Amino acid sequence: MTIMEKMAEIAGAIDNHYLKEARLAGKRVIGYFCSYIPVELIHAAGFVPYRMRAVGSAGTDLADAYYAPLNCSFVRHCFDRALRGDFGFLDGVVFMNGCDHTRRMYDNWRYSKTGPEFLHMFFAPHVMGGNAAGAFRESMANLKKALEKSFGVTIADDNLRNSIRLYNRMRGLLLALDERRKMKSPPVSGSEMLGIVMAVTAVPVEDACALLEEVIAFIDGRGDSHSGDVRIIMLAGCMEEADHLRLYEDSGGVIVSDAFCFGTRLYGRALDENIDPAVALAAGYLGSEISCPRMMDDFPRRIEWVARKAGEYSADAVVVEKLKFCDMWGWEIERLRRESKKGVIPPVLAIEREYLGGASGQVRTRIQAFFEQIRNRQEIDDAILRSERAAYYVRK
Repeated sequence: MTIMEKMAEIAGAIDNHYLKEARLAGKRVIGYFCSYIPVELIHAAGFVPYRMRAVGSAGTDLADAYYAPLNCSFVRHCFDRALRGDFGFLDGVVFMNGCDHTRRMYDNWRYSKTGPEFLHMFFAPHVMGGNAAGAFRESMANLKKALEKSFGVTIADDNLRNSIRLYNRMRGLLLALDERRKMKSPPVSGSEMLGIVMAVTAVPVEDACALLEEVIAFIDGRGDSHSGDVRIIMLAGCMEEADHLRLYEDSGGVIVSDAFCFGTRLYGRALDENIDPAVALAAGYLGSEISCPRMMDDFPRRIEWVARKAGEYSADAVVVEKLKFCDMWGWEIERLRRESKKGVIPPVLAIEREYLGGASGQVRTRIQAFFEQIRNRQEIDDAILRSERAAYYVRK
């Protein structure tokens, strides 16, 4: 089994042997739901942070007793797996007020008495400015107190600094992988990159760093795209399906950059290792390279990120996906379309779908039609450029 196959295997399962070995060694595993939850704090308590996911879900029959059909399908699939006991290996779960759908999962989880006993709500601010940093530090203090009281541990600043160093190292390795996507023929595909990020968020960070070093050694020298491929930046929230991304790749696209929860939003930050750890965590998490649409005052910076990445990664187009009934991403799409019409960012394709794909045939048709439009536009632009050059030399 190659390292890429190993990463895909870890990404495609709820549990894995790295977690089992950690539990056998006496480690507790704490699940968490959002990229704004400071995993360093959980790790500094001596625990293994585990990013929650719903991969492999077969349906939402049990969760549908708690949720309406108009609720987010990721939330319903994830809670369904919880009700079936698939997260029985967790010693606790940290939720977040990412959106109303995920926030209510905390209430339903407590009401259903699904377990584990430690269930904590982390409140992250919805804005970047004002007292956001102070509010974030207050939420961290509450999480720290809850972990210490519930598990009888002490989270020392020295341990927290060590955790920051470890996670900075992991994020640095992911960024080194991401840099390689700028190449004319990227050595790692978008679907592979998704699997890599999902894998490293499901294992102890020490193992994650070792795995990433193997991945980098393995991919160097590879090429994964071809002449004529449409280079795309892909924006989405809860993206967990490598097979879905392969719809784009099989249709002649190459995903050169992304803003996923399992992507740049997770590793596009660096924490200062030389200042007070609480201050470093608040500044690093709120100052991520690309924020989530939940951050209400940060749309201009998100647009600037897309425009800058389009230049750095030679992107031809932007694809943005939203899960059905997600108001935050719905409004984000409209604003992205407006900026595209102004010429600020490349052409935009917007896709609405359910979690775990759905209507892949229809999606494939839309992708192929969009890529054809991009290629036709490129041909027209090239013809105009050739004509202008010819006219210039005639005048000379």
